Amino acid sequence: MVSKLVNEASYLVSSDLGFLRVNLQDVTGYDVEDIVHDKTLSLCRAIQLMMIGKMVDPTAPTTSRTLPSVWLNNEEELL
Repeated sequence: MVSKLVNEASYLVSSDLGFLRVNLQDVTGYDVEDIVHDKTLSLCRAIQLMMIGKMVDPTAPTTSRTLPSVWLNNEEELL
């Protein structure tokens, strides 16, 4: 990957599954390898959310529905 990070911002968003961190990044030199990498991570996150969504009990307190990985800044947890 030859892309270069120019700017980055993070936001916390509240959801029924708990707080989610949203990262916004401005990059230059974004190429096909970066697209494939980001698409793979996106699909892994979608699968992770679907699996957790199947286990959500709508009558349980909100704290029991928090994503276990929301506080980690580690892409390896998805792979």
